[in-house]
Amino acid sequence: MPGDIVPFPPTLSSPSGGDRVPSPADKLLIDMAELAHLTSLSVRTLRRMDAARDIPGRVAVGRRVLFQTEIIRAWVRAGLPGRKEWETLTRRESKR
Repeated sequence: MPGDIVPFPPTLSSPSGGDRVPSPADKLLIDMAELAHLTSLSVRTLRRMDAARDIPGRVAVGRRVLFQTEIIRAWVRAGLPGRKEWETLTRRESKR
């Protein structure tokens, strides 16, 4: 499979036939509470980081604030860098 193609998560039905609730890791967009669960950081800490615009992948839909799961995963793998450091890292990756 080419490197550009990202497969969708597996189907969300269980072998017993019942549907399971998707975990935050299965979703494309997650809210602040799900982000807290996924990163093991408190909502208060994340809100403070969001106010400083240190969390990448932020999407505002009306009054609702969501975060792109794939970008969050890359950000966590990079060690939760601040905004300027993250921008530097992503610029380097895009030049490759």
